[in-house]
Amino acid sequence: MNNEYIIVNKTLLEKRIEELEVLYKNSEKPSIQGTIYNQLSLELKKILSQSTPLIPEIEKAFDAGVHEDYLDTIGKEDYFSNLKLDI
Repeated sequence: MNNEYIIVNKTLLEKRIEELEVLYKNSEKPSIQGTIYNQLSLELKKILSQSTPLIPEIEKAFDAGVHEDYLDTIGKEDYFSNLKLDI
C-alpha cells in the first residue's frame, strides 16, 4: 500500500481542538455529546502528533534535486523566501 499525503492547516486544527475542549468543559458530565467532543479533540491531537512540517520536507527535496550550478544562480534562502503556496 502506497502512502498518500495531504497538506492541512495546522493553525486551523489547533483552533478546532481549542473549540472542542471548551465545548467539552462546558458540557454536562457525563454526556454522550461531551464524550464526542473529547474524542474528536484527541483524534485531532493524534493527527498533529504524527504530522511532519512542510518546509523542512521541501528543503530536503530542494537539496536533493538541485545542481550546484543552479545553486550558484539562486540560493536556497532566496528560493524559500519567494516560495508562495496558493492553497
